[in-house]
Amino acid sequence: MPVFALYNLDDMGTTTAHDTALGNGAQDGVYINGAASDGTRAVLDGDNDFVKIYPDPTFQMDRGTLEIKFTSSPEGSDTPQTVLSRDSAGETDGGYRVDIMPDGTIQIVHESASGDDVTSTSAGFSNPGDQIKLSYSWDEMGGGRVVIENFTAGTHFIGDVPAGLTMDQSGSGMNQPWIVGAGQSTSTPGALDNIDQHFGGTVEYFSISDTVDNNPMNEDPVACPDEAVTDEDVPVTIPVLDNDGDPNGDPLEVTEATATHGTVTINDDGTITYTPDSNYNGGDTITYTVQDPDGNTATSTVNVTVNPVNDDPVANDDTASTDFNTPVVVAVLENDEDVDGDTLTILGTPVSAEGTVEVNGDGTITFTPNTGFSGDATITYEVTDGNGGTDTATVTVTVGQPSRDGYVDGTAGGDLIDVGYTGDPDGDFIDNDDALLPGAVGNDDFVRAGAGDDTVYSGLGDDTVNAGSGNDLVFTGQGNDSVGGGDGEDTINTGDGSDLVYGGMGDDVIDTSSSGFPLPDRDYPGLYPADSDPTDDLDTVYGGLGHDTIRTGDDADLVYGGAGRDSIDGGLDDDTLMGGQGGDTIVGGEGSDLIDGGLDHDLIYGGLTPAFPDELNIPDATDLRPDNARDTIMGGEGNDTIFGMDDADLLYGGADNDVIDGGVDNDTLFGDAGRDILIGGGGADSMSGGDDQDVFVVNRPEDGFGDVADGGSGGVDFDRLELTGAGPFRIVDRVTDSDGNGFDGRVEFLDADGNVTGQMVFTNIEEIVPCFTPGTLIATPRGEIPVEDLKAGDRVITRDNGIQQIRWVGAKKMTWADLSLNPHLKPVLIRKGSLGNGLPERDMMVSPNHRVLVANDRTALYFDEHEVLVAAKHLVAGKGVHEVDSMGTTYLHFMFDRHEVVLSNGAWTESFQPGDYTLKGMGNAQRNEIFELFPDLKTEAGLEGYGAARRTLKKHEAKLLVK
Repeated sequence: MPVFALYNLDDMGTTTAHDTALGNGAQDGVYINGAASDGTRAVLDGDNDFVKIYPDPTFQMDRGTLEIKFTSSPEGSDTPQTVLSRDSAGETDGGYRVDIMPDGTIQIVHESASGDDVTSTSAGFSNPGDQIKLSYSWDEMGGGRVVIENFTAGTHFIGDVPAGLTMDQSGSGMNQPWIVGAGQSTSTPGALDNIDQHFGGTVEYFSISDTVDNNPMNEDPVACPDEAVTDEDVPVTIPVLDNDGDPNGDPLEVTEATATHGTVTINDDGTITYTPDSNYNGGDTITYTVQDPDGNTATSTVNVTVNPVNDDPVANDDTASTDFNTPVVVAVLENDEDVDGDTLTILGTPVSAEGTVEVNGDGTITFTPNTGFSGDATITYEVTDGNGGTDTATVTVTVGQPSRDGYVDGTAGGDLIDVGYTGDPDGDFIDNDDALLPGAVGNDDFVRAGAGDDTVYSGLGDDTVNAGSGNDLVFTGQGNDSVGGGDGEDTINTGDGSDLVYGGMGDDVIDTSSSGFPLPDRDYPGLYPADSDPTDDLDTVYGGLGHDTIRTGDDADLVYGGAGRDSIDGGLDDDTLMGGQGGDTIVGGEGSDLIDGGLDHDLIYGGLTPAFPDELNIPDATDLRPDNARDTIMGGEGNDTIFGMDDADLLYGGADNDVIDGGVDNDTLFGDAGRDILIGGGGADSMSGGDDQDVFVVNRPEDGFGDVADGGSGGVDFDRLELTGAGPFRIVDRVTDSDGNGFDGRVEFLDADGNVTGQMVFTNIEEIVPCFTPGTLIATPRGEIPVEDLKAGDRVITRDNGIQQIRWVGAKKMTWADLSLNPHLKPVLIRKGSLGNGLPERDMMVSPNHRVLVANDRTALYFDEHEVLVAAKHLVAGKGVHEVDSMGTTYLHFMFDRHEVVLSNGAWTESFQPGDYTLKGMGNAQRNEIFELFPDLKTEAGLEGYGAARRTLKKHEAKLLVK
């Protein structure tokens, strides 16, 4: 068509709407009030923007065609919107307007001298967001045609334009511009003073030609998309021509139609019949062509939805075979089919006259022949696709002839297998004197319990039992039996005989101890004789994976706990016990055992557990059999706790941080690598800490007699000798150790009178801690509290002034070097009851200048005072009061508003009293703290005002009290 004005409206970044047909600029337009192009179309917000195309004489036409393609805003409008307009400026001809009405009508108004010609679609022709193409032709002499296509809805409108209409405006109208996106109504030529009904949306193009080229003579038909729905395998007839049309009003016919997933038949009445492919469902597209009598064609599509329809499955017959009295699993569904791809399942429970049928969770069936049956068994089963479709088939199972194999087999369920069990498929029994496997005689049974929680009593003979999976109970009785627990948490009791047990996976309980009252291999004079047959109960046990409990009882047994936190009790005699991986608890029991804890954190007792009385652990001096509990114990890796218990044991902690207690008698302890705690216990023990920071503990004076402790020098070398509860002692022959960071020497243990009662030797020790008692306990309203836990603000019970609040707390740390240079500052130990009347109630260690309240007849006699204060160092001459050698200590002080007397370990002692001497000996920080709380103490008068709670005896006076 000879287009002389074409506006593609793709002028992005410019305000000019170019006419691309002529290109001379005379017909160009401009974007007004924010209208703009996004590069492919004009974008209009429907508020106040529009595109103005300047007036040009070429627009004065008595015939022609205009086209405009636009998309309305999805939001819509409740007022009319004008897509295109040209006003007549008050004249009576040539005015033109395209409006979208709120009800979806598209209306065209063309002015003429005789009045307005209005062409409109029906209501609802367009909806917000629809894409519309409008083609309008006019001819003053012969009329024209309007074609409106809705591409979104797939509909169209065709109407006639009468003769007598023209765009050749007269008078002032010839100077009027075209307005895209709004309506114009003005009487002033060229003015933009009355723009209304703004259009919101986009405009792709606007064109004007000077010929009528959308008339009926050469228009192609218009084919619009259709939709159809049918079921699977069901044809559907579609009247595709119902929404198609021809601008010229010519009749149409379908000339061609094809589909992707089906066949299409063209019917004589203009419909088409679509038949989907067999069993196809889903979406399909039909492409068809329509033609008018002049041979003009148009193509469109039909979107077809084929709904799925369930097809019945096909069940096919199966065959299988099995041994006599043996179940068989048949995968009956494997050869069954369903064209829809549905998952098939077995409907109900199939039946068979020749046995029982069980449907399994995986879609198989288990056929169990009737006891004694052989031959062909038939099973009829039915399958379902879950959507109502079913089919049936037959399974033929050939069951073999019987043949004994020597094994008593259980079923897949929980069986009771004993002398009365008849469930073995080929006729084997317990204790039937029918052994036939190699090496077996008489009642030597071989049992395979299989799956399920079984109970097995294998009875007489040397039996072999495989418990299989499940939580089983196995009792083998007499004989040298072999038992495999298999999977599950099993309980296995093998009784008399030399048995071999494998616990397998699971938390098993295994007891191989013999019945009756077994005797140890070594006698004990006066109590019991030796075992007459020390080899009739030599058990070997493998716990396997899991937290097992194992008890072996009589004779020298071999036990491997395996992985898991096992509990092992070796019972009597010289056992070999291996804990394996996991934090195990191992009890060697009676006998000289070899124990290896293995990996992880183990608890090991060489002898009996602490549940038995200590009197059973007899020192060698009085033990009539000092050789019946000489254990060798290796903790292995992990933080192990080892108790040697009775007799002279050899104990190795192994790697990591172990606690080793030798128990009674002369033990040898090796801490090995790690931060170990070594407790020799009774007897003259040899203790070697090995690498890293070890602690040697003496709990009683007699426990240290004859001990040798070597801290070692490897790793982090800071070993400590802790004389907990060892009573008074002194360090003698102290010299610097070989690597220069510790000491060698001896500890002499003293009685109450200072006499040496025993000694121990130490080497490579970096610290010696007396620790005679826990921290001194101070009486408070909340009960007794360790002095080191007190803080300022806490309330304490005083003798003179009731409950008082602590104002200040201080501490003075004394190192070994401090005490060596200032021996007069060594701590003083006041033993329990040494002050009379059972006081103090516990041993108490104080600084030498700490004053203690003394109240007795002597104080009244000598000093005319019932109560006096005496420095601890002045009581050392008395019974139970000793100066103590220490590698270091800390002196703690607390202070009230006045000097007070408080209960310390049940005895009355003083609180801190600042004096000129004590304040000068303090560090600046502590002294400043006191001065901040008690500023008067900075003066001599203030010090005198903070007087003592009682008279304080001088040294020569105190001697009168300790004679």
